[in-house]
Amino acid sequence: MNLTSPEMIRAVTQKWNGDRDSRGRPLVPDDILERMKLVTSEEAWGTCKRNGYSFQFAGDWMNLHPERVVVGRAVTCRWVPRRPDVHDSIDRQGEEDDRVGFQNSWVIDELETNDLIVVDLFGKVFNGTFAGDNLATAIKSRSGTGMVIDGGIRDTQRILEMDEFNAFIRGVDPSAILDVSMVEINGITRIGEATCVPGDVVLGTSTGVTFIPPHLAETVVERSEAIRLKDEFGQQRIREGVYTPGEVDRPFSEAMDKDFEEWKANRLK
Repeated sequence: MNLTSPEMIRAVTQKWNGDRDSRGRPLVPDDILERMKLVTSEEAWGTCKRNGYSFQFAGDWMNLHPERVVVGRAVTCRWVPRRPDVHDSIDRQGEEDDRVGFQNSWVIDELETNDLIVVDLFGKVFNGTFAGDNLATAIKSRSGTGMVIDGGIRDTQRILEMDEFNAFIRGVDPSAILDVSMVEINGITRIGEATCVPGDVVLGTSTGVTFIPPHLAETVVERSEAIRLKDEFGQQRIREGVYTPGEVDRPFSEAMDKDFEEWKANRLK
């Protein structure tokens, strides 16, 4: 059996024209990831929706640090309830691939800087704790971002102490991971009502988690920046008494559009 499928990733992400890693994942540039940190969930969702991607948002998380935004390129793994023949074959494959440790550590070994691990543990919390403080430390050290786990974690008090790191999880429990098997790394993954593909840009905010297709990432960022600029202009003109809130909070008139363009030009001088 093969735990990964680069050919599948390339086939699904044909709309991406940029660089890829050795596993076929699209590599959205770091500068887009950095700019994405200022994008709201609503802005990202709106761009995805307008382009036909209706199932890219997952909510109702336990968010360890709601004030922290996390952004990264998705590295996925999918788990199922343990079945002996399946589990044994996965362990044999791991030995052949020289993988070290338990199955949950294998996918962590795949992480690189600015990756974000996305774990489908089908909502399991008791005996479904994907990571404790040791594995969370490894995830942070390798990726520098955080983790999205449709399941649980343990050692939560220690994980809460980690700086510049966040976790979106379904719950916490002192139990260890048990009676599950990781059947796939970097496959197409369901998280709640959303679909995540390896290489998606993951945007985690206080609202929830959005999985942005790589070919839409730059569009999401640029649209968000345009909205913020227009909002800045509108709020300034309201404070100045030039326009009313009702005038600003609707499509601009031709005169307002001209004013906005002149304001932008002067702002850049």
